Amino acid sequence: LKVDLKAQKVEYIKKGMVTFTNEEATLFWPIYNQYSAELGKFVDARLALIRDYAEEYDTMTDAKANELITRRLSIQKQRAALDEEYRAKFATALSPRRLARFYQIEHELDLLIELQVVSQIPKMKWW
Repeated sequence: LKVDLKAQKVEYIKKGMVTFTNEEATLFWPIYNQYSAELGKFVDARLALIRDYAEEYDTMTDAKANELITRRLSIQKQRAALDEEYRAKFATALSPRRLARFYQIEHELDLLIELQVVSQIPKMKWW
């Protein structure tokens, strides 16, 4: 799934960015590949969180629910920090407007993936 997702993201980014100049492509793709590798860690953390939630679903305690919330918020904060770190790196390859376009595309993909995932996860029992 991760390999397929990575390939689809690259194609979507290529189409969304319309055309890269040779210089942009030469500078952008190595940075993106590093960024993508870092993003993989967040995908793994998110999957581990979902697995943990699924394992505890029928026996969920308040303490476990709080732990899951804390982990989710931590993942989100770390992801935001990664984007901030890579913003400067991407800025060496893209103009500010092209960089904004890239982040729009990246954000759109993130939302589509998140919607797909969360729509398949049952809501917390409140009994």
